[in-house]
Amino acid sequence: MIVVADMGSTKTDWSFVDETKKVFTVNTKGFNPYFYTTEEIVELLKPVFSQESFDWNAITNVYFYGAGCSSKDKQHIVREALQPFFPKADLFISHDLLASARAICGKNKGIACILGTGANTCLYDGENVVANNPSLGFLLGDEGSGGDLGRELIKYYQYGELPKEIEEKFELQYNMNRQKLLDEVYSTKHPNAYCAAYSTFVNENKSNPVIKQMIEERMEEFFKRHVSKYEGHQTIPINFVGSIAHYFESNLKTVAAKFGCTVGIIVKNPVDLLIAYHTN
Repeated sequence: MIVVADMGSTKTDWSFVDETKKVFTVNTKGFNPYFYTTEEIVELLKPVFSQESFDWNAITNVYFYGAGCSSKDKQHIVREALQPFFPKADLFISHDLLASARAICGKNKGIACILGTGANTCLYDGENVVANNPSLGFLLGDEGSGGDLGRELIKYYQYGELPKEIEEKFELQYNMNRQKLLDEVYSTKHPNAYCAAYSTFVNENKSNPVIKQMIEERMEEFFKRHVSKYEGHQTIPINFVGSIAHYFESNLKTVAAKFGCTVGIIVKNPVDLLIAYHTN
């Protein structure tokens, strides 16, 4: 039996798969190693994994793809946390970008993009990631992501740039005022996930002209700073993974057309495609 795990900044899907099919799935919170230590990851997983009555020694391979797992030192943080739970398994740990490319491009050349809580892109040659324009993370980048859209909504609200009816709806829905929101933003331990939570409100109100313009401006930044940097971006498909790509598909395609790009596959969750990649 193998385990295929796909982790974003806010959640992780663990699929336990035998030779023919997915046996069961476990869901946990995400634990980007830029924000979590090995010890914190272990404590986060214990309550969930301890509930499963399962022979963990039966797992032969774990394919773990996670946000923040691109460097050896960050992979080591995750590896040390997972080893006690999968004592007999070979652990393969890599960046969620490779998972996305393998899931949505398969063996074909393409540009793979993540638009979820965070954002990232790569050029994929059908086997490997051959180019990766840096995403810079939440503080400096993540253009077009859930974190970015939520942060932009907060700025619009704080600067008084939202239409009055949207501002009142926001305050009522979240029991919020400007000072309270500012306090929460600057006190949270995980600002990327905190801001991304407000992308739900953006989605609920995306038909409003001001919100629509805000969304497409952020996605234009995503295409300008990332997608357009890859050679052939106007001739090969641009494939997407993530909740933001899924829920804002119409806005995404509008912006892609401005850059002369063709949107290919858009999937909210790549797990089933990733399982197919590994079982085939």
